[in-house]
Amino acid sequence: MTRQRAYLYIRVSTDEQADKGYSQRNQDEQLRKYCDHHNIVVVGVYWEDYSGKTFDRPEFSLFLEHAKKHRNSADLLLFLKWDRFSRNVAESYAMIHQLRKLGIEPQAIEQPLDMSIPESKIMLAIYLAAPEVENDRRALNVIAGMRKAMKEGRHVNMAPKGYKNSRDENNNKIIVPGKDAPLIKWVFQEVAQGIHTILEVWKLARQKGLNIGKSHMWNILRNPLYCGKIYVPTYKKEPAMLVKGKHEPLISEALFNEVQDVLNGKKRKIINISYGMKEEYPLRGNLLCKQCGRVLTASSSKGNGGMYYYYHCVKGCKERFKAEDVNEKFQEELEKINRLINRNSIEYQRASLYRYLGSTNEDKPRRIAQIKIEIERAEEGLNTARKKFFEQAIDIEDLDAAKSIYQPEINRLQQELTRLIAEDSTLDEQVETFLQIVTRLPIFYDEGDLILKRQIVGLIYPEKAVVKENAIQTIRPNRAIELICRPGAGSSDPQNKTASENGGCSNVVTLSGFKPYYERGQLGYKEFVDHGSPGD
Repeated sequence: MTRQRAYLYIRVSTDEQADKGYSQRNQDEQLRKYCDHHNIVVVGVYWEDYSGKTFDRPEFSLFLEHAKKHRNSADLLLFLKWDRFSRNVAESYAMIHQLRKLGIEPQAIEQPLDMSIPESKIMLAIYLAAPEVENDRRALNVIAGMRKAMKEGRHVNMAPKGYKNSRDENNNKIIVPGKDAPLIKWVFQEVAQGIHTILEVWKLARQKGLNIGKSHMWNILRNPLYCGKIYVPTYKKEPAMLVKGKHEPLISEALFNEVQDVLNGKKRKIINISYGMKEEYPLRGNLLCKQCGRVLTASSSKGNGGMYYYYHCVKGCKERFKAEDVNEKFQEELEKINRLINRNSIEYQRASLYRYLGSTNEDKPRRIAQIKIEIERAEEGLNTARKKFFEQAIDIEDLDAAKSIYQPEINRLQQELTRLIAEDSTLDEQVETFLQIVTRLPIFYDEGDLILKRQIVGLIYPEKAVVKENAIQTIRPNRAIELICRPGAGSSDPQNKTASENGGCSNVVTLSGFKPYYERGQLGYKEFVDHGSPGD
């Protein structure tokens, strides 16, 4: 009688060894005893330490390749139970069919089946489905446990930068501030000040010893965990939420919100415009030389009458102006703007600003739709990683790496989405604030400190100015100021192009400082043509 020949397949995963007592050595021993008892010749043994979710396993692939090259080399593929063979019903049936075509019958020694009996197919379906159901149930339990922990305020993932893993008095896992905590605090404080760009803060932080990448820097700044909040993502019909965490926050919620305003562009970047400046020349850095086009500097000299201050060019040009005279000219320009604002056409001016400023909100619905798609993609990537972990296709380090990539991005997108959906338009506030300021520019300028004066200069001259004999003239006007100083400009309504009866100023002639210019090609700069100031 011809003896049957068999390959032995031994598979185990790390958690199964710990939880269920499986071991490769024990499986090998039982399979060999079975072969001795049934007079079966062992022609090969394959030991596997891999997930049974798919057949894309190193040792099983070697076995399959060998079986294809050596057809009819064995009659059986023996394993302990059907869950050692696979934990995927669909792939199991496909592989059984493929092995039978090679002349090999897969068989579990503790769950034997006589496939010549039709009813055995029912038992095979049960044996194959049970492991898959167990995997799915375990995945659901893990997800439910993680969500429960997060709702209770516990961080369930790898400790983020600035924290380290620890345990509380009840021996529960918790995160506590780590060695990088002071640097993380410093990063938030620096960004909130708005003095440096995010890239500059990142470079400074690395110099101080905070070893993070550029994208990681953005993820940190967007993560509410640092202000003591735990983000619980959406799941089925449950919406996303923020809950109070049990860990110690590194920063206050107010500081975190301030940083979000900086990142979202709501908080204007504060430039150290007072560096190297003096009250005597607030226009320094905003004036150009008519001769060479370079920025005028400013300096002082001591004479018999005391100190004298000048704006002048440093490249040998003869461009030189008394700072006191230029400053007075600028204040005169502010007065002209104030006179040109037609109080009786304020509604048109407001409408003009709405049209001009409101254009930036046109793509808001499209951005919301785009964010939702990005959130779905990121959550899909994270869920895929979790599923692979539950199926033992990846280890905990790979899962943590995936979380560190996807979770901060999801947090950032969810916060941006919430802000876009929930926030009321700030256009009303922006327009009213601008109108209040611009209608009182001379007062604001006269009573303000050097920083405020410099900000007003930058508002009036967004792209520098040149000093003429009778005025200061800008290269490009501030469009918003030009709109409210020229009622009717840009309107399709002819009535808006006529001056108000009580306005007292022309709607055609622009104010000095907003005049047309022509190119002076040989010097490569723009010189303004003086059409006269209003009232000339």
